[in-house]
Amino acid sequence: MKHIHFMPLLIMLLLCVGVASQQTKHKDAKKASTKSEMPAGMPMPKPSPQIEKLADKIVGIWNTSEDFEVSEMMPKGGKGHGTAIIKKGPGGLSVTEDYHSRGGMGAFAGHGVFWWDEKANGFKSVWCDNTSPNGCSASNGLGKWEGNDVVFNDEQEMMGKKMAMKEVYTDIKPSSFTMTIDGSQDGGPMKRQMTIKYTKAGAKVTKTTTSAQ
Repeated sequence: MKHIHFMPLLIMLLLCVGVASQQTKHKDAKKASTKSEMPAGMPMPKPSPQIEKLADKIVGIWNTSEDFEVSEMMPKGGKGHGTAIIKKGPGGLSVTEDYHSRGGMGAFAGHGVFWWDEKANGFKSVWCDNTSPNGCSASNGLGKWEGNDVVFNDEQEMMGKKMAMKEVYTDIKPSSFTMTIDGSQDGGPMKRQMTIKYTKAGAKVTKTTTSAQ
């Protein structure tokens, strides 16, 4: 009858197992409840078709050739040469440009960020450079695709005057594109301010020659 002495021990063991099982079930239920109550993570934004199209056409390393028209800012006009590094911004949601050149205005350095604003239905931008009185300026207008061109219309105050500006990225090809800026002061007629030709670094530049007649 010695086995009778083991009965209390066996009963205690079974009780401990039962309590541990209940505690485990309670913890698992609590975890499941907590998990179901936690909000789902915010989905990562995706690049808009408009910014993807822009990046596809102008991202790269470029050599630039500048041609400045005679204006109040450039009384004698001028020419310059530089480089531009255009990249996708974080997550591909924007396009950034780092620009350096030397010409009639001396050494120039600029940095720009362009993105598509879904609510405004257009491109917006911020541009910073070493010639801007405030260091940076945000676009007041919008940029949009017009056929194969990207056209920005903006208004800024420069030298105490209101200036309407039109910036166009045109003639976009795999190895080159052209950017032009037209300006109008205080409601006057639009005049060409500058033209910048971008040629992809390493691309061969074809020069057109005219034979003498």
